[in-house]
Amino acid sequence: MFTFSSARTLAFAIAGAASVAFGGVAAQADLSSTNNITSLAGTWSSNSHVETGGSFCNPANYSFTYPLTTGISYSFTDTGFFEEAQYRFTSNATNPKCITAYILWQHGKFELNDNGSMTLYPFPSDGRIQVQDPCAAVTNLITEYNQQTLYADWGITMDSTRGNYKMQLNRFDGAKMPPMWLMANPPNMLPTQYLTGVNASGQAA
Repeated sequence: MFTFSSARTLAFAIAGAASVAFGGVAAQADLSSTNNITSLAGTWSSNSHVETGGSFCNPANYSFTYPLTTGISYSFTDTGFFEEAQYRFTSNATNPKCITAYILWQHGKFELNDNGSMTLYPFPSDGRIQVQDPCAAVTNLITEYNQQTLYADWGITMDSTRGNYKMQLNRFDGAKMPPMWLMANPPNMLPTQYLTGVNASGQAA
């Protein structure tokens, strides 16, 4: 199974909890908290080309539909489920020609912690990642992906320029993820259950 546990390789990898403030609205453990101006539920994306749902990934046949541009997208439900879609590039300072592209998808459950942080718990068998590295022995690899992730804090504000809700996620180390805007509510998601492999109860999907 392929996982990115190195913070150097993927900057959003899980690490120890940290409480870092930012210029948004602090989240609490209650989705309906008055500290956020709207519910967390919905599909959020950094642009209109990258969104969660069946048009991005088919985990059953290990395939992706590549979007036109890079970006990130998250979907959340009021019942504690999430879905994640990312298409990003990683530069190589040693060899600028060796730019690595990766596209990934996973889903599962999330928890809002009392200190304002958020933890994502993916379904282990369902996540998929495809890595394209022109300087590697295998230049186009797709495999399973299972990365539990901690965000130190998050918040939702109103973007006056776009006239839309904006979500800001901050990584465990306080670095900001790209801002995302509300694209759909109810969210665009694949079924919030195990889609492949065997679930925690031992039932085959």
